Amino acid sequence: MDIKVYNSLPSEALDIRITVFVLEQGFVDEVDEIDSVATHLVMFDGDKAIATCRIFEGERADKYILGRLCVLAEYRGRGFGGRILLSAEEAAKKLGARSLWLHSQLGAKDFYARLGYREAGPLEYEQGQPHIWMAKDIT
Repeated sequence: MDIKVYNSLPSEALDIRITVFVLEQGFVDEVDEIDSVATHLVMFDGDKAIATCRIFEGERADKYILGRLCVLAEYRGRGFGGRILLSAEEAAKKLGARSLWLHSQLGAKDFYARLGYREAGPLEYEQGQPHIWMAKDIT
């Protein structure tokens, strides 16, 4: 598996996000203004893009936000989500991040907790789905 880093939203990342978040989960607003300033990661199995996420600077230069992490259904449960998350942490460190925050879907909370993220905010709803802020010190 190869992970590539992009400074703009690549079509492969968008295709994965639409498949997972729009077609599977019913979200509507998949593309936003953050895509133009975020660093995007895409994991490939040969030539096939299978997972993606993005990172971007938060309100402080040392606080980055991870978002839009998703893996195609046929590749889930094989550790690829964790691998791309760890790559995102490394990319964020190179950009000066000391902590990485994310707005987890409630159903994914345990996945992030297993990788060292802790709850860092109240339960909120995004497009009708329950989410919770989580954070990790990545220094």
